[in-house]
Order: sequence, then structure tokens, then C-alpha cells
Amino acid sequence: MQASRARLFKEYKEVQREKAIDSDIQLVCDDSNIFKWTALIKGPSETPFEGGVFQLAFSVPEQYPLQPPQVRFLTKIFHPNVHFKVPVFTFLVFLMILNLVLRIHTVMDGA
Repeated sequence: MQASRARLFKEYKEVQREKAIDSDIQLVCDDSNIFKWTALIKGPSETPFEGGVFQLAFSVPEQYPLQPPQVRFLTKIFHPNVHFKVPVFTFLVFLMILNLVLRIHTVMDGA
């Protein structure tokens, strides 16, 4: 658990440095629990999601990065890969399982 906590702190610092680069994505770590993250994503332009802001919750397991985070949309969204009662298992999360070197903010960059 200590290794995953250290890695998440490192990733949190990277996210803070890169905040100004992409204003369409905000990724915030819970102040009291490094294993809980929240993201706000602006809907991409020229899509049905344009103008929307979507909130996601990340629950990072203590075995991270050997086990991927669970991601849930908190904002209602109509999309075939999104279900509100179970964690999101999209292609991006699948990539995370296959490639352990992906970091949380890298997943958000591709969202």
C-alpha cells in the first residue's frame, strides 16, 4: 500500500503542474484520501456532449497500479459504454489494465 500511496502522490503533483495545459479536464484528489479522485470533463466541441460538464469519481485500489481504478460517471450521460449502477468499463479503462504504466491523468487526457 505504501508504494501505491507514494505513486499517487507523485501523480497528484504531476496533475497540479499540468493543470494549466488542459482546461477542459480538472482532476482533483480527495484531501483526506489519496485513493479517491474526482474529475470534471467538458464535453468535446462539435459533439452532442458540447457545452456539458461531466463529473466522474475514481476509486483507486490499494494495489494500484497492478489493479486499475474504478471509474463512475456521477453526471447522467447517455452513452452506450456508461452505466450508472456499475463502474465504467470503457476502452480507456481496458487500456489501463493492459498497460500498467498509464497514469490517472493520462487516462483523463484521453477522455
